[in-house]
Amino acid sequence: MNDYKVGDYQIFDEAGKTINKLNSELDTSKTSIADCKTKLSDSSVFMGPIAEECANTFIKVDKDMSNLMTNFQTIENYLSEVSTNYKSGDANAAKLLLIGADGMISIGSTQTYSDEKDIPKVSVDQVTSCNSVQEYLDLVMPIYTYYCQKYGIKYPGALALQPVHECSAPKGLSQPCALEDNNLGGLKYSSSIPNATPGSYPSDGTGGQYSHFNNITEYIEAHCWNIGHEGSLYQEALSKDNVNDFTHAMVKKWVGPWGKYDSDIVKEYSEYGLDKYEIT
Repeated sequence: MNDYKVGDYQIFDEAGKTINKLNSELDTSKTSIADCKTKLSDSSVFMGPIAEECANTFIKVDKDMSNLMTNFQTIENYLSEVSTNYKSGDANAAKLLLIGADGMISIGSTQTYSDEKDIPKVSVDQVTSCNSVQEYLDLVMPIYTYYCQKYGIKYPGALALQPVHECSAPKGLSQPCALEDNNLGGLKYSSSIPNATPGSYPSDGTGGQYSHFNNITEYIEAHCWNIGHEGSLYQEALSKDNVNDFTHAMVKKWVGPWGKYDSDIVKEYSEYGLDKYEIT
């Protein structure tokens, strides 16, 4: 790409078409695997314990294929954006596409979305399939970055780390509000919250009713809205000009003065390099 030619954008279009075709074929295969799993489960009573083990393998393969399709969609979106920018005359449109050793994808130093319709609908199974906090952050940070920008929040990494301490994401999720309602922060229901419908009831005597979301992506938007919308209870946090003070004020308002994990979030914010997502 040393000699820039507008017509070269076509190589990105062709690559995008290839990824799209692969994703379509994967989707067909995923449907076939789901059908096989259903048929096996229906007949497993006649086959003994090994059939249950096979059915569980089908479930794992289905999850892995979902993650793969999400990654392919990310690449396709990236290629489309590069093609558009390159065609418009941006010779530096092709940023570095990095695939880490853990298989997660990032574009340049960070990744986010330019159009809300391109944001994947992340499931709670995708969260619990993450084997580390880093994998969880790779999954949700692009989404948190988009919605924090939408609602005027400077530190998306601080919000993304909240579920790690609120509900032990990703591997320790056990609360009904997380597993059944896709609600990783115990956000109580209000008709004004985006995407929310009435969910389950708390069993800890705190009262109210949890918000229910169709997927984790919807929760992430609601989480960002709850912090950043005009007239929110987090104006003190939003006024802070550093992540330490922002996190302390946010956690204090979210869980009350007994909240102790704000210092942990600040420490992990630095350890995971989440400052690169800060919105300026």
